[in-house]
Amino acid sequence: MSEQLLKAIIHLLAIVAKEDDVTEDERNSIEDFLLENLSKGDSLKYMQLFDQMTSHMSSERAVSFSEKKEISILAKQVNQELTQQQKIVVILKVLEVIMADGEISDREQELLLLIGEAFHFSNKAVDHIKSFVVTKERSQLNAENILIIDDSQNGGLNSSSKHIKRAFLSGYLAFFRLPALEMYFMKYMGESALTLNGIHVRKNKIIVFSSGSTIRSSKIDPIYYSDVVSAFREEGSQAKISFVAENLGFTFPNGHQGLRDITIAESSGKLIGLMGGSGAGKSTLLNVLNGNEKPSHGSVRINGIDINKDKSKVEGVIGYVPQDDLLVEELSVSENLYYAAKLCFANKNDKELNELVDKTLSALGLSETRNLKVGSPLQKTISGGQRKRLNIGLELLREPSVMFVDEPTSGLSSRDSENIMDLLKELSLKGKMIFVVIHQPSSEIFKMFDKLVILDVGGYQIYYGNPVEAVIYFKNIVDLIDKEAGSCIECGNVNSEQIFNIIETKVVDEYGKLTDQRKISPQDWNGYFTERVNIKPAKESDEEPEKTLKIPSRFKQLVIFASRDIASKISNKQYLAINLLEAPLLALILAFIIRYVPEGSSEYVFKENPNIPAFFFMAIIVSLFMGLTVSAEEIFKDRKILKRESFLNLSRWSYLVSKMAILFGLSALQSLMFVVIGDAILGIHGMTFSFWLVMFSVSCFANIMGLNISSAFNSAVTIYILIPLLIIPQLILSGVVVNFDKLHPWLSNSKKVPIIGELMASKWGYEALAVTQFKDNAYEKHLFEYDQTIANSEFKSVYFYSAIEANLDYVHSNFGSTDSDKKQMVDDKLKLIQNELRKEMELARIPKDKFRELENISLSKFDTSTYDATKRFVQIMRKIYNNRLKQASADRDALIKSMTDTEEKAAAFAELRKGNENEAITFFLKNSTAENRLLETKKELIQKIYPIYYVALPQHALDMRSHFYAPQKYFMGNYYDTLYFNVIVIWLMSLLLVVSLYFDWFRKVVNSFGK
Repeated sequence: MSEQLLKAIIHLLAIVAKEDDVTEDERNSIEDFLLENLSKGDSLKYMQLFDQMTSHMSSERAVSFSEKKEISILAKQVNQELTQQQKIVVILKVLEVIMADGEISDREQELLLLIGEAFHFSNKAVDHIKSFVVTKERSQLNAENILIIDDSQNGGLNSSSKHIKRAFLSGYLAFFRLPALEMYFMKYMGESALTLNGIHVRKNKIIVFSSGSTIRSSKIDPIYYSDVVSAFREEGSQAKISFVAENLGFTFPNGHQGLRDITIAESSGKLIGLMGGSGAGKSTLLNVLNGNEKPSHGSVRINGIDINKDKSKVEGVIGYVPQDDLLVEELSVSENLYYAAKLCFANKNDKELNELVDKTLSALGLSETRNLKVGSPLQKTISGGQRKRLNIGLELLREPSVMFVDEPTSGLSSRDSENIMDLLKELSLKGKMIFVVIHQPSSEIFKMFDKLVILDVGGYQIYYGNPVEAVIYFKNIVDLIDKEAGSCIECGNVNSEQIFNIIETKVVDEYGKLTDQRKISPQDWNGYFTERVNIKPAKESDEEPEKTLKIPSRFKQLVIFASRDIASKISNKQYLAINLLEAPLLALILAFIIRYVPEGSSEYVFKENPNIPAFFFMAIIVSLFMGLTVSAEEIFKDRKILKRESFLNLSRWSYLVSKMAILFGLSALQSLMFVVIGDAILGIHGMTFSFWLVMFSVSCFANIMGLNISSAFNSAVTIYILIPLLIIPQLILSGVVVNFDKLHPWLSNSKKVPIIGELMASKWGYEALAVTQFKDNAYEKHLFEYDQTIANSEFKSVYFYSAIEANLDYVHSNFGSTDSDKKQMVDDKLKLIQNELRKEMELARIPKDKFRELENISLSKFDTSTYDATKRFVQIMRKIYNNRLKQASADRDALIKSMTDTEEKAAAFAELRKGNENEAITFFLKNSTAENRLLETKKELIQKIYPIYYVALPQHALDMRSHFYAPQKYFMGNYYDTLYFNVIVIWLMSLLLVVSLYFDWFRKVVNSFGK
């Protein structure tokens, strides 16, 4: 209190005291006031000032104009420095001075109301306070805001009055409640020796009954602050809440027992502290009580409803504020509250939601910071205390009936800590039940709690009851000298650390050194607790817990989640800049580097650029990389927020779809920018859409893969270490870096893409781009059908049937040999010939009866007639293919001629080829330089040349697998263009990952390995 403020208060008291001359009682009253707030020396100094002021004042019987003005000036000074609660104490002191002579004159009444008005209190409030101070008769203390405690059953009070029976109490205790400030005052009219927080209670003395106060006497049970508050709260219309935790036990997956037979029974309007040393199980208990963890035995019930068995019935009743600040750091303070409100109240429009946000901001004292971005703990824009208040405000919005708060004061200054606890206490006074894990609270915070639960190492419950009583309880067990003192008699402070000093007292060895052994073990403390503390069973309410929630539909949740995420991303300038510039910069760098111009030439020609396949491949890798990096932290960074919102039972599907929608939109934009810039620099024509479609599809696949790993792991470092492990297999097994024929024998497949390659989105994406560029470019699309017929006919006539003839000749010349190796070789070649010719007949749709001899080729039946028939069939088929080749060549030449019959057309045709056909793509897809153009195995002949023209016969309706660079893919009786077939496969793989994400398979696998 400043000197100027104290002088102003003394001046006010002097004005009041001078009304009928200053009596000795008035001087004593003012002296008491000064001694309560100042040292003895300073008290004497200000009493002299008081005497000087009163000696110069007029003693007129009416309040003069100058006094009114003087009171107004003094009150203005008081208003600037004191809270309303503190100003009430000043009014009480004014009343005490007025009542020193036992009566209140008209002038004193006028002065009292004038001071009250200057302090911004209504006349009605001042009259109520005056009535309580003046009235001595118990029968006259019969009002709504008065509580009587005495030895009678009900004291003959009316229905609106409050009463508590305390046996053997002489006289009565009266408590007055000022609802506007939630303040309580008391006076005692009786002869019992009572103490308030260790200080003797004087008869008819008005005392502020503050949080944590306890009234004691040797003859009566203690009267706690919570008893008084609860008596007044019963008038509320809010649904009553009962909370019972009965014999709770919890065992961790590793077998360690975290909690042992914990019992708690409470009703509405309590602030309950959970305390204990490190490893005692405070946070574990909190998570079991709020339903985050299921107890190994015992039950947790709210109004008789088991929260683990009937979660739907307590939906919205429980609120949870973890130790960490669960805030969207990129959003402002008001935006955090606004989106939280939207997810809670589907029945409110935007105006109502904004009003609710404004009201909450005002209650939290955050109105001035409403537009500030929350920021991270390392890059603060609001203080730690403001973050904590906002964190609590996210739950305060919906006002859950039961709230659990984990270490709200951790890392805060003492002032911020008290502000946070004041907020929680205010909620409890409104009828909420609040459980708080607290660590080393100050005296003021400690006294705010209505009940205290103390745990010891190993999850043992060792205390449950009034906080101040806890000090006395433990002192009595160890029989300390001052065992009946719960707080300091001089200052009223409670040292909560004293409790743990007693609990954890160590044994001293013979040398006087402390050992690691405790004097009293956790089991022994639990034994004392079981013997001495009798937990009264709670009267469980049968009312349905109040639900203030109105959860939006799944679609609305999706929109809200998406809006919040977009707002968060837009406000993060670095995120936006990197993700919007990444794709065009990569496209620019890659395309510029590989824009090859032959030495001696000044003109860039697309046809001659050997790096186009590499560009397509790098485009796929870029898609995977961008898709993974942009999504890898999405769920991980939201995990704490999701934990808080889990109590709202929101739709996981809506949340995931909102994430995917935003990521897909970003991937679509990134892919488009990459394609447009890359195509423009490298002169890639006619495939903007197909190129974008493939890149977008691969990016979306990577997005969902990223969301899976984001959901599975608990560390950002682990996630980013994992990204290379996901991309490198896509790179190696794409078919580009390492030929599928050159893989480890266990993995490779000479005929088709090996299974491990089919699992790679990079393979499907690159193949789609390469095949589309080759066969659908503006030049080749006119000629592809002819080129395909020419290539396949050439392969059949030149390579395939030559191999058949060579094998047939070998069989004919070695048939009948007695050499076992040759005999086996002949048999293998006969089977090979039969299998291949059967496929040829099916492909050419030749009736089986035309060449019946071919059906019976075997080691036992092979003869000259079979040989001749087979030879004849081969010659016919070779002739057919030669005719096809000639016809296709003629048709192709005719088409080219029609497109080049003038000089202008010929020049345009040449430019068309230069600008659309790429020699490097043609080289890879035709594979004309392959060492083995036809690969012969024991069972079949495998075409290795011209893969882009070859369409394999399926083995069954679902045989969708084929060789690399196939122009078409088969499925269910139909052939589909490779581009669209591959894109569909990528999306099917993505869909599988979506299912995995929804059911959290990755996380379950990771957790199973962790266990």
